[in-house]
Amino acid sequence: MAFTHIWHQLYLHRQKIGFAVFFLIFLASAVQVQAQTQKVKAENKPGYDEKRIHYGFYLGMSYSKYHIEHSQAYADQAATGTQVNTMNELGFYPGLVLNVRLLEYLDARFVPGVGFYGRSIDFERNDTPEGEGGSFDNTTFASPVIELPVLLKYRAKRRGNFRMYMVGGVKASRVLGNTTHTQNRDLLRINRNDLSIEYGVGLDIFYPYFKFAPELRFSHGLTNQKSHSGGEYSPLIDRMTTRNLSLIFHFE
Repeated sequence: MAFTHIWHQLYLHRQKIGFAVFFLIFLASAVQVQAQTQKVKAENKPGYDEKRIHYGFYLGMSYSKYHIEHSQAYADQAATGTQVNTMNELGFYPGLVLNVRLLEYLDARFVPGVGFYGRSIDFERNDTPEGEGGSFDNTTFASPVIELPVLLKYRAKRRGNFRMYMVGGVKASRVLGNTTHTQNRDLLRINRNDLSIEYGVGLDIFYPYFKFAPELRFSHGLTNQKSHSGGEYSPLIDRMTTRNLSLIFHFE
């Protein structure tokens, strides 16, 4: 059945929850330290927010996967045919930051980067003789991806050398490498282009010579990534979209 990997999927969800909890604990600890040292520590980089444009770079790591909606053909053969399960994979991506001040607490951000992800799908075939168990085909798309996020950043009031913020916007992306997965036969094909919505929270930390900002960001793909150009397992999938949970470190 399609529930073969339920325990594995629950384990992956625990990883993502732990990822988010660790980030929130980090933010809470940083704010507490700021509150304890605010009276004795001088404010770093005064007047930083008055500048119109800021530049920087970032390094990110993410859990990435495909969210799959099965087709009617999959439902018709689910009891005895091929089962489809998605897998979370760890990836990373570097990029650049262009930040433009729009209003007192609102910025526009263009943060292009290159993502190195490995989104995987497991196909368990139940067409082997009884008693021998099913066989697996693992389909992993690990090509580099050019990403072009455009975000709005809403900043809270600065407190000493710390400040919370929220971001939200859209991201266009394009796969650079192979979009056909083959293991002696054509298994599945994906589309090159994608459009996602992105949102998250972060913390600006001001140091004497730069600003450091850890950020937790979520990404939900809007376009169907399954190509209609064929593939052995293509009929089993009606729609597949991307999902990312990222921890990003900005240096500006």
